[in-house]
Amino acid sequence: MEKKSKKFIVDVIPITFLPLGQQQFYSYLWESKVAPGTLVSIPFFKRNINGVAIKSRDDFHRLGNIELKKINCLVKENFLTKNQLALAQFISDYYFSPIGTVLKFFIPKQTNQHKQKPANNLEAKKKTIKLTREQRDAVNKITNSKFNPPAGSQNSKFYLYGPAGSGKTEVYIHSILKLREINSDLQFLILLPELTLTPQAVERYGEYFNANEIVILHSKIPKGQFYTNWQKIKSGEAKIIIGSRMAVFAPFKKLGLIVVDEEQDISFKQWDMNPRYDARTVSDKLSGLYGCRLIFGSATPSIENFYRTRTQDINLLTLPRLNLKNSIPLPEVEIMDLKKERWQNKNFGISSSVSKKLQGEIAYALQHKLQTILFLNRQGMSNFSVCNNCKTVLKCPRCDRALVYDREGFYRCLHCSYKTSITPECSKCKGIAFTNVGNGTQKIEREVENLFPGARLARIDNQSAQKESVEETYKKFSQGTIDILIGTQMISKGWDLPNVALVGIIDADNLLSIPDFSANIKAFQHIVQLSGRVGRPGAKYSGKIIIQTFNPENKIFQKAVARDFESIFEQELAERKVLKLPPFGKIIKLIFQTTNFKKVQDETANIYSILQEKSSGISITEPQDAFVSKVRGQYRKQILLKLPCGEIPDNVKKLISSLSRGWIIDVDPISLI
Repeated sequence: MEKKSKKFIVDVIPITFLPLGQQQFYSYLWESKVAPGTLVSIPFFKRNINGVAIKSRDDFHRLGNIELKKINCLVKENFLTKNQLALAQFISDYYFSPIGTVLKFFIPKQTNQHKQKPANNLEAKKKTIKLTREQRDAVNKITNSKFNPPAGSQNSKFYLYGPAGSGKTEVYIHSILKLREINSDLQFLILLPELTLTPQAVERYGEYFNANEIVILHSKIPKGQFYTNWQKIKSGEAKIIIGSRMAVFAPFKKLGLIVVDEEQDISFKQWDMNPRYDARTVSDKLSGLYGCRLIFGSATPSIENFYRTRTQDINLLTLPRLNLKNSIPLPEVEIMDLKKERWQNKNFGISSSVSKKLQGEIAYALQHKLQTILFLNRQGMSNFSVCNNCKTVLKCPRCDRALVYDREGFYRCLHCSYKTSITPECSKCKGIAFTNVGNGTQKIEREVENLFPGARLARIDNQSAQKESVEETYKKFSQGTIDILIGTQMISKGWDLPNVALVGIIDADNLLSIPDFSANIKAFQHIVQLSGRVGRPGAKYSGKIIIQTFNPENKIFQKAVARDFESIFEQELAERKVLKLPPFGKIIKLIFQTTNFKKVQDETANIYSILQEKSSGISITEPQDAFVSKVRGQYRKQILLKLPCGEIPDNVKKLISSLSRGWIIDVDPISLI
């Protein structure tokens, strides 16, 4: 009699969306044990999809002759590491996101590997810079801490706080150099908030490390190169990984240090799709899994992470501004009162968005072959457009947002792909004549072109970045072939170019226009970060920053001019403590959206009632319209949960996990509106 072959039950997480309320894995049969992290192909209802094996056990006699489906094949054994599986589970639990959805981010699309050009220099240039005493002390404290600290221990976490030009990047680099002396197999992750910062980071780290040891991970690089870089990280060949927030999902072999540069930036939070994770929180968990060091760095820290230096959760390391030989004074910051200029202008109401004062400074910079950055945190040619006949605002038919006039002659929505014809009609009176109100980066670009026809201009915003690579723009600007760079927050930080002598903030009031609890600190951060773009080490001129505003007496602007972070930190902390906002409370934002407005009202009212009844000790707001109450044809209402810091009560977790499809769960949101 033929002996029956032994079978094994393998638990597999399908790489697809499964509601949080149901089991997140399925059991299949296979003829041998399957290692956790193996990528497998499985039959899933009427289709075949990939999944990740998490556990194997001997098959057993099942009552009722229940039959299990068989795995189709093993796609790649040990595809995910133990730490990747643990990190995926953490993200799933913390952010209430189905683990199958989370795992998609850990599995790059497999393509033909990218053929990389051999590096010209196999050895780095080995640049040597003499560190200051404060920099040396910081490097020593970072590298002399216990090498494999327990998860979450304080002696592995540091906050490097110092103004622009204080040499934070040199501390990161020399910490890496010193750690490599201890263990040459270590890998190092440098997280950046914006793609615009990548070219300069590659350039600066390339002065110390071999080109074939450095890889880049972000969503804009070609898929083939992305997969090649992913494999180099997994093999341990890549030592320096420079990337955006998504780089936390990489298959590190032996991680020795994580650097979160410009940690205050909200771009570290993924807010528009699941999982709605924050790379700063995930980095904290990642450092615990690998027992490695973690450095947050900024000149304008986030309130939440800087507060952790008070509670002894993170070690604070402070750097003063570098006092180099032949160093220049701090750049001058001037608040330009636009009210005075408008009243002094005889053609009141027709004046340029670029004040006479700023025009004069731009002309001076051009005359002396210096560069200028003009900042405006709005895209397009306008803020909104109104019908000349009935004054109705031209809005997107799919979103509750004003359309923005584009330089190419149509109106487009910044929230979806909708755009009008060249001659749109008013929804109310069918008029076809509109007046554009307010400023956008395209409008400023046109005005500056008219004011300075001989100047070489470039624009960086989300739209322009899709047409020309950020790397190309950075290369041109750093080489001096661009005189004036106009852009949104993408250019507000990190670019350290000695020839930039002027920064103009076109509309500072716009930074305070959003009614949110974090508006003040974000405005302060933007202005101080922009101020740091001039007067860099090596510059010949200290430079100038001009802040255009109709409210020059605003205390936020005054504190930004004085670069007084400590003062605004204390003020914000006091206000948040009273209101039990982060870091003194935890926020979870629940948004329900669907195309049926009545269903939105009924569903949010029902969930609010259940939460009120079953969640004692938690502050719950009544359902309210989201700041953008309709997006891509779907109506939206939201409920805010304000909890004490610490673990979320089990009954609240259960309620949130049971929410039906259509609900968006945003833990630690960047905004309450």
